[in-house]
Amino acid sequence: MFRYGKRLGKLFAVGGYLPRILLASVIGFVTGLVAVAFHFSLGWATYVVRLPWEGAGALPKWSFAFVPMIGGLVVGLVIYKFTRTPEAAGQGTDNMIRSFHREGGVVRARVAPVKFFTSIVTLASGGSAGYEGPISQIGSGIGSGISRLFRLPKAMRGQFMLAGTAAGLGAIFKAPLAGALTSVEVLYREDFESNAFATSIVSSVVAFTVYIALVGTEPAIAGVPAIPFTNGIELLACAVLGVLCFPFSFLYVRCYDLCETRFARWKVPDWLKPAVGGAFVGAIILVFPQVAGGGFGFIGEIMRGLVPHGLFGILFLLAIAVAKIVATAFTVGSGGSGGVFGPSLFIGGVLGAMFAGICELLFPGAVRMPEMFILVGMAAFFAGAAKAPIAGVVMVCEMTGSYSLLPGLMIAAVMHIAFSRPWTIYKSQVLNKFASPAHRCDMDVDVLQVTSVGEVMEPREIKRLDAGSPLSDALKLIDLNCIYPVYDRGEYAGLLDMQAVKSTFLSSPELARHLLVSDCTVRAPMLAETMDLHAALKVFTRIEIDELCVKDRQGNLVGTLSHSAIFRAYETLVSRNA
Repeated sequence: MFRYGKRLGKLFAVGGYLPRILLASVIGFVTGLVAVAFHFSLGWATYVVRLPWEGAGALPKWSFAFVPMIGGLVVGLVIYKFTRTPEAAGQGTDNMIRSFHREGGVVRARVAPVKFFTSIVTLASGGSAGYEGPISQIGSGIGSGISRLFRLPKAMRGQFMLAGTAAGLGAIFKAPLAGALTSVEVLYREDFESNAFATSIVSSVVAFTVYIALVGTEPAIAGVPAIPFTNGIELLACAVLGVLCFPFSFLYVRCYDLCETRFARWKVPDWLKPAVGGAFVGAIILVFPQVAGGGFGFIGEIMRGLVPHGLFGILFLLAIAVAKIVATAFTVGSGGSGGVFGPSLFIGGVLGAMFAGICELLFPGAVRMPEMFILVGMAAFFAGAAKAPIAGVVMVCEMTGSYSLLPGLMIAAVMHIAFSRPWTIYKSQVLNKFASPAHRCDMDVDVLQVTSVGEVMEPREIKRLDAGSPLSDALKLIDLNCIYPVYDRGEYAGLLDMQAVKSTFLSSPELARHLLVSDCTVRAPMLAETMDLHAALKVFTRIEIDELCVKDRQGNLVGTLSHSAIFRAYETLVSRNA
């Protein structure tokens, strides 16, 4: 089997257009079948989990609050104990983005099945998360696995990983164009991965066709009436709603980041953390059961005429939006398996309904169909939180089966992004292709050779660590976001491996007391300040480290240089010479 895969790989490695389209179709077909399996498995699991609370002899409603905690415990044990697949924890889309930029489009084979199972457990047990994270990471895993089977080069591997992501999103949301757009737009804050668009379109359309053939053609959010866009007053209202979204997206991003950081630093076993997060989610569900799971059922309810017309209804929706933000932060930030895209649509929809209620309360009859703001809020909130305006707008249109509100959706998305540029829900996003390690080879060598490391480096004092010191003592003195050179008997030995420190030893402080700094030292060269940026970039490519120390002619430490600083310098030089 491997021999035949290698032979076929030679055909596809040629890089012709038709072979790429054919392989994208294969990825789309396989991912579409997996999306169908995910849909029915999640439906069955949700039914089984919630059966004890239905019908005669049902358990009291308050007892369901313990279910997210139990689901979190199962997820933690499967990810950290049984399969040892930490990549499956948290939000899948961000993991996919990191794989594209920093791991050459490689996703371990075990990630897809582990993500499949743990995401179903998280969502069925009431965890506040979205479907897009699991299916995008599963799809990217399928694309990566098929690419490795055919021995495709690194540059093409990333394209087909994105094709798998597009296929998963296009199928599960019944939105083939939005799936393709999301896969190429969500990688950057201000750019597109244009090279992957054709393959993403093909895989997304094929997966969508497979999915609707077995699941049905009804839109993901059904029952949305035709709402034509007719006048400037509605356009102005959409712009105001876009501005209203930005403080909530700031709260969403900061709350998620805070939970993720605190849980990462918490000195308890990693497998226990999703259960603790689930316990907090259970407490929230006691008060606001609407935030459990994906929540699209509640959006459908308010679309069917339950837009509030009073102060109490407006405050109730405000409370639900905040509760969903906190519940999602605890579910995904603690290590539960899910996505943050689905919750962002929920939050935006609820904010849109709240805004509609405010309009009806202050200006009765000024807007013909106030429920239009639910759709506008969905598109605007995701566009600003994920820095994907086109994908967010098209996704809402395809999920509802209506493009009639397109002008209002676009203006709201743009207004939200205008006020929310400093933050994003996806930490692994980079500014543009210049800032992506995946595009190192695309840079103009001549431009890099005219600039030295000393011109671009960050000059600063650097704390040295002694290789013979206990690791536990060093942890008390260092900042986890900086780099530290290690010296052994006065000689440079390398850098402290911060990844190992963060992922392993912070969760096992008793282990850190028995280790020396030398046990966590990774060999890494120093850069000379007289070296040109092209030579420095080749060093970064060879060692796969994000930041290195810089020395002067006498060998003294004078600062640090990161690969992102090289990309920023390159962008500045190119724009200056344009």
